[in-house]
Formats: sequence, C-alpha cells, structure tokens
Amino acid sequence: MKKTVLLLAGGLLLATAAQAQWVQQPFSFAQDLLPLYTDAVDANTAWALSSGLFTQDAANQVARTFNGGQNWTVLTVSGVNTATETVQSLSAVSATTAWVVTLNDTGGRILKTSDGGSTWVRQGTNAFSADSYPNTIYFFNANEGMVMGDPDGTNGGGPEIYYTANGGTTWTRSLNVPVGTPDEYGTFFPPAAVGNSIWFPNDEGDIFHSTDKGVTWTVARGVASEPIENIAFRDEQNGLAVIADANATNHELYRTADGGITWRRTTYTGPLRGWGLDNVPGTGNYLSVGINLGNGDSGSSYSRDNGQTWTSIENNINHLFVDAAGPTAVWSGAVNASTGAGAGVNKLTSTVLPTRAATVVLGASVTPNPSTDGFFRVQWPTATHTGTIVLTVADALGRQLQQRTLEASRATEATLDLSQQKAGVYHIKLESLAGVSRLRAQVL
Repeated sequence: MKKTVLLLAGGLLLATAAQAQWVQQPFSFAQDLLPLYTDAVDANTAWALSSGLFTQDAANQVARTFNGGQNWTVLTVSGVNTATETVQSLSAVSATTAWVVTLNDTGGRILKTSDGGSTWVRQGTNAFSADSYPNTIYFFNANEGMVMGDPDGTNGGGPEIYYTANGGTTWTRSLNVPVGTPDEYGTFFPPAAVGNSIWFPNDEGDIFHSTDKGVTWTVARGVASEPIENIAFRDEQNGLAVIADANATNHELYRTADGGITWRRTTYTGPLRGWGLDNVPGTGNYLSVGINLGNGDSGSSYSRDNGQTWTSIENNINHLFVDAAGPTAVWSGAVNASTGAGAGVNKLTSTVLPTRAATVVLGASVTPNPSTDGFFRVQWPTATHTGTIVLTVADALGRQLQQRTLEASRATEATLDLSQQKAGVYHIKLESLAGVSRLRAQVL
C-alpha cells in the first residue's frame, strides 16, 4: 500500500545571508524539485537525487559532479515514467556506478547506471509487492548492497528487505526479518553504515541493524516513543539517533556504545540541528544540519565528543540531508532563499571539523618503493590504526588524486594503483582516530 509521507507543518522561512564555511554549488532539477538526498563518494565525486517530498511531485532526475562540485550535470533516469513512478532513493559508489530504487502503485524497481548516469538498466527480476513501499537503497561497494521497504505482511511480518552480492544482477530476500512495533512503516531518512554494519529507523521509534550487509537483521524496539529520523555511526559500536523538534530546537538525542543493541537518551549542550546527521570519516566527528520549517532550526554544527557538545558552524543556511565521505568531501541539499525551490547543493569548506593536530602514527609502510609499474602495497600494523581509515593520495604539488575509506577492523593493507600516473613522487596519507601516517611512493 502506497503511503503518503506526512511533512512537518509550517512553511520554509528562508534567510539570504551566506556563510563562508559553506559554498553553494547551484544546479536545477525539473519542476524546481529539491536535491533532498546527497551521496558523497570522495572529494571529487558526489551525487544528488531530485525529490518531490515537499511538493508530492514525481521525480526522475539525478545530478553528479566529478570535480568536487565545480560543475554539476543533471541527468534524467531513463525509463522512469513520472506519471506512474518516482525515484525514491539513491546510492553511488563511484563516478560511474550508482543505483536508484523507484516507487509505483504496483511496488518498485531497482535501476543501475554504469556510465555516470547516461543510461539506466533494471536490476534483477525482484519487485516490491503492491502492499509494500521501497524506502531506501544502500551499497557498501560495487557488489554488495541492500534495499529496504515497508512490511508487506509476509515472511514473518517484518520489513521487506532484499540484498545482493553481485552488483544488483540478482537479489535475495532477507529471511526472518524481525517485526518492530505493530503497524510500523519504514522512513525516507537515509540509513547509517560502517564496515559490514547498517542501521535504519522505522516510524515507531525502533532501529533495525544488520552486521552482514543486509543478510540477517535484529531490531532494538522502543528506543523512543516517536519516529526516529536521523541516525549516524562513527564506528561499528558508537552511534547517535535524533528526533527533531518540529516546533523549536529542543531535539532529542539518543546514543549507543554497543552497536545499537541498547540506546539511552543523552543530555547535550550546544546547537544540535534536527534535519540531517552524519559522521565525518577520518575525524570521529559528527555533523548536524537543519532547515527552518518555522522552528528556527537553520544552520549546521559539529560534535567532537560523541554528541555531548555541539558547536555552531553557522545558523542561517537551510540544509537538506547531509553526507560526508571525509573532511574535504561534505555536501548537503540547498534551498533557494526566495522561492523555496531546489538550488543545488551546499559544500562545506570550513576547517573546523578536524579534531586536533594529528598524532603521528608510525609503523605503516609502502612496497615496493620505488615501483616500476605503479602498483604499491600499503600496510599498517593491526594496533596502529583503529576504526575508519581514510587513505588519500596526492601528487608532489599536493593535488589529491585518490581517496577511499577502509575499515581497520577488516584489513591491515590496501593495494594502490598509480599505474596511470606520471613518473615521480606521490604522497600517501592514512588518517584514523589514532592519528595520521604519512608515506611517500615513487613511480619510475
């Protein structure tokens, strides 16, 4: 059964002043639809999805950038008939590869692009049932992903969830997904994912969790008595969940330290924002953003102490959902200050997010060095880096060439391909909560 999303009451109260910490990167979708969802891949690559959430219009466009947002290209998702179907959620893993899930009156479809959005192909033969509603799609890498929908009354009664291990060619339904609170629905809020784990809330105050990329699931029931909106995790144990105050800025904050098994409401200080929440990989920080829906919640803030204290970045920009791939790769959806229509995205340029002067972490190595073919093996001892590791490669002039996120709990090495680069010296940086390892690699 297709359900209608209930929006917060009140019109957008928009300010025109800008802050140097965020730079607006404009582009326009058809019908002035909002770029509600953003998906940051790395410092150069990001995607955005058109949404008719506020207008209830159908949407079938995405936007993407390959140069850090200097230029954005708007593309139509081919094969989507906006008379009967709308693109519901987006997940991207590179400049070329992304997936969307669509909604129609007979269920939903999963579409994939492998050429940067120029063409889209239906994935698999599975479709959501007419009694369900696909809410969100997420890919951990180019092969493994999951898609979540509302309960459809079968398979034990829990949410309708499918997973794939071959890039979406085939999908398998997750078995025995637990039931949350009776009469539950999913939500349109983005899931949180770290390593092999993923979490999503429902509209009854429950939070679902998978530790194997969507194959099996557990649920923490009754975390809150209201719908949980935003969740974010800085590692596989520590996470935050927010319930926004629709009338003011007294948002509820919940915290877990055991991977989401148990949650407790947390008293915090400072301006936590209620619309969007994410962790910033490589820093251990959280970032919150808000929009003024009559409650004065515009602005952005960050926390360096697991949500206990929030520090304002600015308080007059209206933000939609935010996504961070690293300290230099943070985007949120933007709103036109005079019309309330979509206005592209905001990119964070502030330097406030790093926690402190980085601790130098020794013990990492790169071999062979120099390399005649441009391939290297970057290694680090198990005890040197913890949590999420951001690996960055720059040339001799400091221009970033590559960036990717690794999990210290899953690997102690990575393969580096510089075979397409010119002969010379390249700088390698490994950043985690433990600090920074700096290496040099020479291509002959």
